[in-house]
Amino acid sequence: MRTLVATALINAKGNEVYCAARKVTNENIKRIRNNSRQQLESIGFTFVNLISLDYPNIKGYAVFYEGHLDDMEKSLKLLP
Repeated sequence: MRTLVATALINAKGNEVYCAARKVTNENIKRIRNNSRQQLESIGFTFVNLISLDYPNIKGYAVFYEGHLDDMEKSLKLLP
């Protein structure tokens, strides 16, 4: 099962702006933001690039977890 965790768009200053799924807590989003993509991928996260056919300068990605949200929370607690 693949669960959508959040989407992130890159703003004009190059910062990532996250929009979390409804059941994902702010604490979990904070842990996701504070860890590298490699660390997150090693515990079951997948990142999918987003594109816009109407606006070519839009940059962003969707964050998925390969499992249920309760499993994601357990995995995130293992990270530093």
